[in-house]
This record gives sequence, structure tokens and C-alpha cells, in this order.
Amino acid sequence: MATYRYLRAFTAAPDPAVLAFLRRRLDDFLGILDGHLADRSFVIGERATIADISLMAYLSFPVHESGYDLAASRPAIAAWLARLAELPGWQAPYDLLPGKRLHCHV
Repeated sequence: MATYRYLRAFTAAPDPAVLAFLRRRLDDFLGILDGHLADRSFVIGERATIADISLMAYLSFPVHESGYDLAASRPAIAAWLARLAELPGWQAPYDLLPGKRLHCHV
């Protein structure tokens, strides 16, 4: 997601072929993750672990940057992200990142 999001949102003229390649890979990954989370609360077991934190990082950025409306397209991922957002001390990525934002082209 990191490379796709950066090219899509923060470069003026991303290569459409590269975006399409990365999008297909992300669609596959998100399909696997959504299926995995369909019958469990967290990635491993019944409580959040470092695996959840690692996986959720780039999935928590705004829809206009990522190009994915997970609430509409991947309901199990969206529900999982909502559970993670309820953890004590959780903050959205932009609440944690200091400094000036990059210019967003989308």
C-alpha cells in the first residue's frame, strides 16, 4: 500500500501501468486479509498483537489518498480497523505525524 498510495496521491504524473500493477497486487492482498478477518476479531487470536498494528498502518490513511473505500469494499477489514481504533491510546496516522504535509494530487 505504501508505494501505491505515494505514487497515486503524491506524485504529479504516476505511470498508469505501475499503478495498475500495484493495484492488482493490493486487491489480492486485501481479498486475502478480508477473508482471514471474516471469522476472527484480530489477525492472530482474540486480542490485538504487533501483527495487527503492522498490517493496519497504511490501511488507516484517508480514502482519497489510498483509493480504497474499505468500508464499502472490504467489510471485514473495515470492522477490524474499527476494533483497532477502539484500543486505548490509538490515534489516526495524521494525528501522529508532525510537520507539513506533502501536496496531495488527488
